[in-house]
Amino acid sequence: MLWFNDRLVDERENSSLIPLSDRSFLLGEGLFETILTIGAKAVALDRHIARIHNGAAVLGISAPTGDALAVAVTALLQSTSEISLGRMRITISGSGALLVTHQPYKEWSEPARIVTYPHPFNAKSPLQKVKSTSYGEYLLAFKYAQDRNADDSLLFNTEDSVMESSTANIIALIGGKWVTPPLSAGPLPGITRELLIEWGHLTERELIFEEIQRCESIALISSLRSVQPIGEINGRKYKTGGKVEEISTLYKRSLAGNLNP
Repeated sequence: MLWFNDRLVDERENSSLIPLSDRSFLLGEGLFETILTIGAKAVALDRHIARIHNGAAVLGISAPTGDALAVAVTALLQSTSEISLGRMRITISGSGALLVTHQPYKEWSEPARIVTYPHPFNAKSPLQKVKSTSYGEYLLAFKYAQDRNADDSLLFNTEDSVMESSTANIIALIGGKWVTPPLSAGPLPGITRELLIEWGHLTERELIFEEIQRCESIALISSLRSVQPIGEINGRKYKTGGKVEEISTLYKRSLAGNLNP
């Protein structure tokens, strides 16, 4: 099952739901959110909805109200309650169509292997602040990693500062403290990133690659990954236990008490 606009529909109907004239299909204009679900509950749903509305304001497109989005999410969760750990995606097209899907999700089991991406990103682009369906640049970076038998690419801005990966925010253990690039460096304002900062486990500061090469540990953070250690970057090995396990445990423990913080 999936949710389209104002109702639950059978997934087999999906091919005829979105018209070819939709602006997301023609121009890549739209927004999406990827949400972890646990026991038929959407994690940090209110924050994801808030980011949708912030993104819609940036792009100048219409988005459903928070209540309408919550109704869609709840209805789909109830109709797919057999999924104990899931990956929900909310997509809003440039023409205003709403699509919500929910599929089983399997957590990562190994540390990530990363390569550096040679093409810089524009940190000042307004699209850097929203989860836009105009995903071409990030997709190229992800494919670049796959072509080199890696899981993801480390991205830099035009000032050669570390930004994020193609699919997640980056945190690094430097001087005994976990740090992450500030929003001014161009990373997406991730939900997991936001929570770790609010809970006092993470601080912001500019990062350069030389610091990354010297740091003890480094990790990817995102709504689906939570905290995934990076085992190597360009073949350089990093510690994947100890402090990485500690911050992962702290995050999951804080979240366990309230799935919608």
